[in-house]
Amino acid sequence: MNRTLIFVASVAAPAATQAADTGVTYAFSPDLGIEGNPAMAAIGFPGIIAIKSLVSIVIAFMTYYWWRNPVALKAPEKRDDVWAFASLNYFGSELSGRTFVHRFLTRAPKNWAMAIQMTGLMLAVIVAAGSLLAIFSWFAIHQWNLTWYRKAYFRTHFAFPFLLLAPIYAAAATLYFKAEHARLRATLAGE
Repeated sequence: MNRTLIFVASVAAPAATQAADTGVTYAFSPDLGIEGNPAMAAIGFPGIIAIKSLVSIVIAFMTYYWWRNPVALKAPEKRDDVWAFASLNYFGSELSGRTFVHRFLTRAPKNWAMAIQMTGLMLAVIVAAGSLLAIFSWFAIHQWNLTWYRKAYFRTHFAFPFLLLAPIYAAAATLYFKAEHARLRATLAGE
């Protein structure tokens, strides 16, 4: 896929969905009296808008860095192994898939440029999906009166929709490494 298109989507999607989330929140609770997240209710709409704007700006800078400065990639011994590629480029050594995932979740990377670029792209997906889930929550609880959703939401408080983001996080990380691996393979095939 075209890097420019991914960059534009990675900047536009989180900004648009966060703006929509803020608008829907205002429509359902102009005084934030029924806002489920107490931190957001405490800072009010000016604070919410400031934080969401800052998040959008950070994502834009991180994805711009990915778009304009692709990291130099190393080929693993097994050129077709995505996880050997990911671990070599992220941690500096080839690891099994299971070991890589454990380290990815528990240790800092060696390749900070790759980590920053990946984080920008992953945040774009996660923020957009999280904002869409928040919008869905407003409608599901206060407009459509979905009892099962209301129960799940209030039993876990506002964390419920965000627990659904774990698979999206895993998918975004996997897609990032697969895309960068494909870029390396295309580069090597052109040599």
